[in-house]
Amino acid sequence: MSIDSNQRKQFLLNELKRIGYKPNEIESLADKSLYDLEMLVITAKFEKGKDIETFNARMKIEEEAE
Repeated sequence: MSIDSNQRKQFLLNELKRIGYKPNEIESLADKSLYDLEMLVITAKFEKGKDIETFNARMKIEEEAE
């Protein structure tokens, strides 16, 4: 199963909502790049002291190719 960028962006926006961002803040972030959203989620989780797990699809594909 592959995840396209729109699905990933929606997941990140949902994560921000779960972390505590307000709906109007999330709406203003909807046009940010995927990279910017990833960094924002990582930073927000770090600031809250949660374990951070990132998934790099490119690394996964490379692992499967080996």
